[in-house]
Amino acid sequence: MDPASALYVRTEFDHEDGQFIYEVDFTADDTEYEYWILASDGTVIKKSAEIVALASTAAEVTEITLEEAKEIALADAGLTASEVTFTKADLDHDDNQSVYDIEFYAENVEYEYEIKMNGGEIYSRSKETHVVVAEAEAVTEAAVVETVETTPVQVTSGTSSGSGSGSSGTTTTSTAIDLESAKSIALADAGVSASDVTFIKAHQDTDDGVTIYDIEFYSSTTEYEYEIRVSDGAIVDKSVEALKTASVSSGNTASSGSTDSGSYISVDEAKAIALNRAGLSASDVVFEKAKLEKDDGIMEYEIEFYQGNMKYECTINAVTGAILEYEADWDD
Repeated sequence: MDPASALYVRTEFDHEDGQFIYEVDFTADDTEYEYWILASDGTVIKKSAEIVALASTAAEVTEITLEEAKEIALADAGLTASEVTFTKADLDHDDNQSVYDIEFYAENVEYEYEIKMNGGEIYSRSKETHVVVAEAEAVTEAAVVETVETTPVQVTSGTSSGSGSGSSGTTTTSTAIDLESAKSIALADAGVSASDVTFIKAHQDTDDGVTIYDIEFYSSTTEYEYEIRVSDGAIVDKSVEALKTASVSSGNTASSGSTDSGSYISVDEAKAIALNRAGLSASDVVFEKAKLEKDDGIMEYEIEFYQGNMKYECTINAVTGAILEYEADWDD
C-alpha cells in the first residue's frame, strides 16, 4: 500500500496487556485499518480492516484558515480589519462540525460569527449595540440588539456633593476605550511594561450587565488579573498573585534542575515544543488553546491545536520545557 494514500491517520502510545504498544488507525481505499504494534521491537500483535463508506463530497470541500474566516466575517459585516478590534478568533466544534468562533467590535457595536471550517459558510451571526446609560453616580451599560449603525456614545452625569441637600454642577464625561487602552491601563496599575510580561488573556466580556475587558498576564515572579470597564477604563476588579516556587518531579530525569526558578519559557516556545512533538509546523495547524496554568503547584502550559479533524493536546512544564502529557486523537 502506498503510504501517501492513507487518510485520517491516528497514532497513540498505550499500555495493553502488560506491554507498551503503538495503536495506529488509518483509512485507505475505502477501508479502515487498525494496528497494534509492540513498542519494543515493532511486531504487529493485532490488526483489523473494515470497509467503510466515505462521504463522496468530503474531498471536494476546501478547509479554510482562521484568517480566511475572519475575512469572511468582516466582509459580511461590511467592515475592514483596520476598523475593528478582535476579541476572539479560534476553532471550536458545534453539532459535530468544526467552526471558527469570530468575535469583534467596531465603536460600540459587537459582532459574533460562527464560520464553518469546511467551505467557509456562515453558520451563525449576531450583532449587538452597547448603549451607555447614566444612573446616579455609576455608569452601566445595556446591550440592545440592533441592525443599524450607531455613533459612539458619550455620557454626561452629575455628581452630588455634601451630606445634606443640594448638588454641585460638576459633570464627568465617559468614553468607551479599546482593548489596547485597557491593557495599557492594567500595565500602568501593575507598574510593569509590556516587554516585561506575557499576556495569557485579553478579551471583552460581560459581568453583571457591565461590559468589561478581562486582562491576564504574568511577569517572571507575579501573575496579574484585571477587569477594566469598557465605558470609561475604570478598574473594577484586580488580583495580584506571586508565582510560588514549585518542585519538579524527581522522576523526570530529562529536565535538569529540581526547582522552579520562576523563569518561564514563553508561550511561543511552548507551542514550538508541542508542534515539534507532533511533527508539524505552525502553518499546518490551528491553535485552540495556549495558556499558562498552575497544577499541583507547578506552572504548566496547556497547548491544544488541530490539523484537520486530528486534535493534539500537550502539557509542558513552564520552567524546563519538558513534555508532561501528550495526546493526539481523531475528533469526531
